[in-house]
Amino acid sequence: MEIKKVLVIEDNKEIAEIFKKALKEAGYQVEVRHSCAQAFTTFLMGLAFDLVLLDLILPDGDGIEILKYLRSSQKYKNIPVIIVSAKGQELDRILGLELGADDYIVKPFSLREVIIRIKKILDRGSRISLDILSVGPFILDKSKKAIYLENKLLNLTATEFKILSLFIENPHRVFSREELLEYIWENEKEYYSRVLDAYICRLRAKLDKYENLLQTVRGLGYRLVSE
Repeated sequence: MEIKKVLVIEDNKEIAEIFKKALKEAGYQVEVRHSCAQAFTTFLMGLAFDLVLLDLILPDGDGIEILKYLRSSQKYKNIPVIIVSAKGQELDRILGLELGADDYIVKPFSLREVIIRIKKILDRGSRISLDILSVGPFILDKSKKAIYLENKLLNLTATEFKILSLFIENPHRVFSREELLEYIWENEKEYYSRVLDAYICRLRAKLDKYENLLQTVRGLGYRLVSE
């Protein structure tokens, strides 16, 4: 069985060492980073991890920026993230969870509880959240065939859902009109370019103040940007 690898991002070296020792005793591989700079360098190197244990108060920045980066990254967007922070106000917890953290633990903590929560997430096997993608203000739940905008369910037709989910799964990628038409009507012998225009217009209307995130790239096609 493959040994799971955990990345601990924690500036307090004593706490980081406690996590490292406990996680190794629980059977995990562990790496530790003590700052945002070290963490971002690790991610830019493309190193693989099965879970990130993230402190929010770091010496050179806010751990929330790391969380945002992970959730917008193609490589790391589905990696489980557990926040462990002294910032325990309700608004802090809500923000962390809304931005895509899988769990939020407030310091001081029970080490045993942290290990149990890590184990429960990693023991899911193929992570349930693989079916849940968060990109900018959007959350795509593929299993429920639902898309949420700022946590509010969008009222979409089946075709609108198909189009928008494609964009959410591939943020910033430009899709040509031909690619979109073939994707939407893959089994049809005929499809109509103007119908695609109508769907794009309707989607933009439903995105309301976020309509500009669904962009027309002149001469190339369309793309969805995260912010």
